[in-house]
Amino acid sequence: MPLWTDFNKDFGLRVKRRKKIRDVYQVFTTTGRTLCYKPYKTGEDEVAFIRKLFVHLDNKGYRYTPKPVEGPGQKLWSFHRGQYWLLTNWVKGRSPNFTRESELMKGFRTLAKFHRLAEGVTAEGIPKGRIRYDELYRRPGNYRSEISRYGGSLDRFIDCCHKAEAFSQKPAIASAVEMERNTGAFSHGDYNYPNLVLDRSNHLHLIDLENASMNVRMIDLAHILYRNYPWNGRGVLKGIEEYDRKRPLSAEDRHLLYMLLLLPYPLVRAMKQFGNHYPRHIELPSSSRLSGYKKTLRKIL
Repeated sequence: MPLWTDFNKDFGLRVKRRKKIRDVYQVFTTTGRTLCYKPYKTGEDEVAFIRKLFVHLDNKGYRYTPKPVEGPGQKLWSFHRGQYWLLTNWVKGRSPNFTRESELMKGFRTLAKFHRLAEGVTAEGIPKGRIRYDELYRRPGNYRSEISRYGGSLDRFIDCCHKAEAFSQKPAIASAVEMERNTGAFSHGDYNYPNLVLDRSNHLHLIDLENASMNVRMIDLAHILYRNYPWNGRGVLKGIEEYDRKRPLSAEDRHLLYMLLLLPYPLVRAMKQFGNHYPRHIELPSSSRLSGYKKTLRKIL
């Protein structure tokens, strides 16, 4: 059966026009609605989890994520040729430009507002693979193993992994992780400009929760800091300060964030993306610059 026959049957809507944009369809209905139809390469339980988070945020009154569309007979998603599909409203706007400081700062503030509501979800019925609080403890060892696969003068980055691993064993980290677990916290999982839309009213919207998980929220803040301020201690502190304006960081948050930012994520990301060609795609910091970065990170605590 054609995709759009299933769409009409499952959601009771007629398509006037559609447009493929990357992996999703922008759908214009005969009733004047503009919707987003997105496929997921996961099982039904994981699609249910993603939808559950959208609904959770909507119930909390958060206006800046897509809202799921429900079909007749409480149809929550569609299944077509081995893939599940979710239908939400289409968020109009453009990708923010994080090379503009004003838009990057808005990104930190938006993340803080999202994190204020990214809690209160019970683990009951959630796929085990989406419960990742303890992944934090394995990350330093995984990064160290990845870096060790390559030759060159990379000992200073392996040392960063050792320091992060040692810090992860502190009682403060165990306490911080348990607080997030008990709070029912969840993370976006890939918070950066490709998954954000800036609307005409200058509001940022989170448009994708495909990589979301039950996890410590500082994973998200570390990610946007890694991506936009690699080994730039002053930039990192500036981004944290902007986040802190909308959601003050607790002592537990700061311990988690410090541990995560010790890790050489930019290097590992380049290795995973480009393999042996990674040196062409990343400028590695000198030993003195890396040392200065780690010294600056202590101010987080």
